[in-house]
Amino acid sequence: MKNFITAFLVFLVWSFFGLWIYSWLQPETKSAKLETELTENDKIGTLLKENPPIEKANPISPKSFEKENDTIIEKKENNIGLKATNEAGDIIFMFPEGISIKKNIVKITIPSSIIDYKYKINTYLLEHPDQEFHINSLYSPKENILTPNIGIQRGNEIFKLLVDTGIQKEKIVVKPIIKDILFNENDGFNNSIYFTFKPLDKVRVDLLKNSTPNIRIVYPKFSDSGILVNKDLKTLLSELIVYFNNNPDKKIDVVGHTDNIGNSLDNYNIGLKYAKQVRWYLISKGDFNRKLLKASSKGESESIGDNNTNRGRTANRRIEIIYN
Repeated sequence: MKNFITAFLVFLVWSFFGLWIYSWLQPETKSAKLETELTENDKIGTLLKENPPIEKANPISPKSFEKENDTIIEKKENNIGLKATNEAGDIIFMFPEGISIKKNIVKITIPSSIIDYKYKINTYLLEHPDQEFHINSLYSPKENILTPNIGIQRGNEIFKLLVDTGIQKEKIVVKPIIKDILFNENDGFNNSIYFTFKPLDKVRVDLLKNSTPNIRIVYPKFSDSGILVNKDLKTLLSELIVYFNNNPDKKIDVVGHTDNIGNSLDNYNIGLKYAKQVRWYLISKGDFNRKLLKASSKGESESIGDNNTNRGRTANRRIEIIYN
């Protein structure tokens, strides 16, 4: 019994001794581990301070750059204004606004702020009789294919306005220029036309003066009450202004033609009625000498189309301008 008690006491002593040893060693291990972790974190913190991380920029794709670049170019091209230069590149006049177009549309838009451009052109040509005037009309290869091309048709709009101003037709040249136009979000472009003055091409002018056709066919808009003025008649008026300026003693005949619907006498009278109305329009708007224009009728006698078809009858209802 005594031996058992002795052994039990020894067990207790060693157990307490073991627990004491364990408790003494454990805090030191945790402390060492914590110290190690803190030391590593301090090192990382120091590295981050000395070498801060570089922020990764968002990459710019080539397409995004091109789109931004195109936008800049578009804004620049759309804010050039209307400019006229001479052959040496000197600016004759300039306006802050330009002549606008819409994609695939012939009609041009001229701001009221630049309407004086016509008079500046006329004045310059009067002061420089050895010069001619070029209308440079831009159009895009992506626009509708027309005949003549849409660049020429837009330029001709300016041409007619200048002829109406009194500028000689022979001194005006329409030059279409094909270009990759950057239309805006509304399919518009604000600088479709620019002007240049160049030395007068006398050979070209002489050829134009001698190239007046013998007959010019016009198709006004016909109605039961008479003719209605349309684009074709306005163009004829502009042409005759130039013609009489260059040929003040020449005369023209205004001849009315009809289809064969109805009797021949009625058609003769209808043709004469229309011819007289066209003659009066030209005299009143062009301020021509009335003795230089004569109205007559051929009625249904000289058809150029098949009167059995709508298209043929439409072609026969016409006005012929005969240059004598």
